[in-house]
Amino acid sequence: MNIRKLACALAAAFVMSSAAPAAELVLVAGASGRTGSAAMRLLDEQGYTVRATTTNRERAIERHGDQWDWLELDVRDRDAVFAAMQDVDYLVCATGTRSLIGGNSPRFVDYDGLVNLVDAAVEAGVRHFVVVTSAAAGPYRERSRMIIFARARHWKTMGENHLKRSGLAYTVIGPSALQEEPAAGGEPIRVMARADYETGAVAIADVAILAVDALTNPDARNKSYGVIRDESVAPGAWRAMLKTIRVDSETEEAPDHPLMPDPE
Repeated sequence: MNIRKLACALAAAFVMSSAAPAAELVLVAGASGRTGSAAMRLLDEQGYTVRATTTNRERAIERHGDQWDWLELDVRDRDAVFAAMQDVDYLVCATGTRSLIGGNSPRFVDYDGLVNLVDAAVEAGVRHFVVVTSAAAGPYRERSRMIIFARARHWKTMGENHLKRSGLAYTVIGPSALQEEPAAGGEPIRVMARADYETGAVAIADVAILAVDALTNPDARNKSYGVIRDESVAPGAWRAMLKTIRVDSETEEAPDHPLMPDPE
């Protein structure tokens, strides 16, 4: 190649590279947890830019590596959450608490934390908000027994209701019991309206696949659904099933559904 042709090629390459759109930014809240980390890796494989939040950056790096844009964030800190939402296009929330009392109880993490994320996402103009919650949350679950755990389900439901009323495009995913295997997912799974939920189990990786897909899948928009492993269905059949689930505005999970009573 002569010098003139080389110069033209270099100039063309520069124009193409400078004109290329930046990868869309997804904030993964709770990225160092099991579901969050699975979603984070899948997003990376699909070419998204990931802003991974964790309550302990040093520990997250030890567990998952330093190739991620780790941001130490306490979702209970409203100002910090609003600052973290800058330039975010999409959000996957996989936060949750294992403590039932004190400052890390569901009241402050599963509810206040989600409210902060939702409000910040509204202000930032986030395109779609996906929350991975619990199959035991939502307006269809009976809470009169096991009051301690009912409190967690109550606050998760309250957080979901806030998201539904926010005006954001959203998806609420309520998985059954989470299992580590298969690590790559891909098992036959069944998605269903939460009123039709059945007890079961599902691989964490499959929940992550659903969460990432929901960001841009119109069939998941403004819907709440449960998911379980089901060997009787074909792999990938969940896509057709998702089409049949009604949006929340056409069900009792509409944004104006009454808030759940406090389980005191």
